Amino acid sequence: MDRKGAVLDYLKRCNAYAEDSIIRKTERGEFEQTEPWKSYIEFNDHAILEINEGKLDHWFTPHPTKGMEDARRIDVEKLEHAQRAGWLSGLLSPRPLVIASTQDEQGNKNLAPYTSVMAVSTDPPLLIASFSCNREGRYRDTLHNLRSTNRAILHFMPSSISAVNSIDETASPLPEGESEWNLAGLTPNPVDALLINEAVAALEVEFLEDRALPDAVARLAILRVTGLWTTEQTMPANGLDILCQHGHDRLTPAPDSWGKKVLKHYGSKPDSS
Repeated sequence: MDRKGAVLDYLKRCNAYAEDSIIRKTERGEFEQTEPWKSYIEFNDHAILEINEGKLDHWFTPHPTKGMEDARRIDVEKLEHAQRAGWLSGLLSPRPLVIASTQDEQGNKNLAPYTSVMAVSTDPPLLIASFSCNREGRYRDTLHNLRSTNRAILHFMPSSISAVNSIDETASPLPEGESEWNLAGLTPNPVDALLINEAVAALEVEFLEDRALPDAVARLAILRVTGLWTTEQTMPANGLDILCQHGHDRLTPAPDSWGKKVLKHYGSKPDSS
């Protein structure tokens, strides 16, 4: 559904709710409380009329983008860390948000959110992800667990506020030995204890190696995809409705207001299977 259609559908649903409220209040004899609902319906009907007549089309038109004619150059090396992170997050977005589920050799489980995961090869199926360290120089538990058990499941989460709240909890700093599973309200799948039931889909990966990044404390991990966890019956050619990071520390649904396929990179007609 496009933007205009979504708004029209919302207003019509609001009117249906208001009409039901009027019926309930009338049946209870609360006639004086029906007038605000009638005014509410009248207001929505007027908005629906103006949308259908095209009078509000400018509301649904994206703001024009600016070219580089008046661009300025920012020296990234001169930016403070927070500013640099904000610019890079804002420009290199949206990026899928994944929750990495791992465990150590003793079976202690860990959850952590990441937006640095990226596919770099499909044959073999390889992903990369960067892992930072804290001020004491200790790397994330996810990296330690990958090194010790060589396995993780990367989950894609549904675009809901409850999922955002769970993700926020998985980022909480916890004392050693405590698990984010106890905070996030997520449940493990009985088939695999690392699999999150509330996820939309997941990638099972094998840790291959991690490497140092030039002039950085973060480590770059190389992961091989070994399995796909999904309830989809067909390949999701148009993507899934999942949470992404769009901007700095801002989680939103995957943008899906319009789209166009690019196919020239295939060199010939792609296989649609």
